[in-house]
Amino acid sequence: MAQFYLRHPTIQRLSVLALPCVICLLLLAGCDTVSSTRPASTTTQENAGEQNGGGRYAIQPGDLLLISVAGEPDFNQQVRVDWNGRINLPYLTGRGRSEIRAAGLSSSGLAERITEFAQHSTVLLNPRIQVLVMEYSNQMFVVLGQVNQPGRYAFPHGLPPRMDLEDAIGTGGGYTRLARQSVILVKRGSLIYKVDLRKMTTHPGEPRFIVLPGDVITVTERLF
Repeated sequence: MAQFYLRHPTIQRLSVLALPCVICLLLLAGCDTVSSTRPASTTTQENAGEQNGGGRYAIQPGDLLLISVAGEPDFNQQVRVDWNGRINLPYLTGRGRSEIRAAGLSSSGLAERITEFAQHSTVLLNPRIQVLVMEYSNQMFVVLGQVNQPGRYAFPHGLPPRMDLEDAIGTGGGYTRLARQSVILVKRGSLIYKVDLRKMTTHPGEPRFIVLPGDVITVTERLF
């Protein structure tokens, strides 16, 4: 219990001399805690939205890509990444099957790989390749608890799979009258973040919490 209070963001701002008094007061007040959670500090919230490659989306199997060649519109095509993480671009060689590993790369990284691949081809001279993700595969998040339409939702097509927490809750139909906006739980892998969304929305300077694929959001119920 003492370790939780030492990590409390309010206590961290107090001087060391004031800690014993504050801990005693909090213990007497019996303030609510959420078991097996990690309070999301400002640094944690900022870092949470920058996982998976520092904010760069890594191409996944099943993604639909638009591959365009500058000045050569006839060579533009849409291709879906297969479940082995590869794409087939036979038009770059003009002979048979030509597979390139795409999964795990950013759009710019894949463009560089395709350009390097095409430079060894006689089909194009000095190719300039651009890659755009047109459709993300299975990029979903879940909204549960005190929302009007709990369920599993997909990120908007054509955009990186990232969403502000408030917008994600809005996708689930918004809060019910029993929602406790000051305690929103976001499960991400083995971690659970506790977010005070009421504070975020009423204080413009507060850092935003970014929802990522696979997140499970639970809006808790108010205590009466």
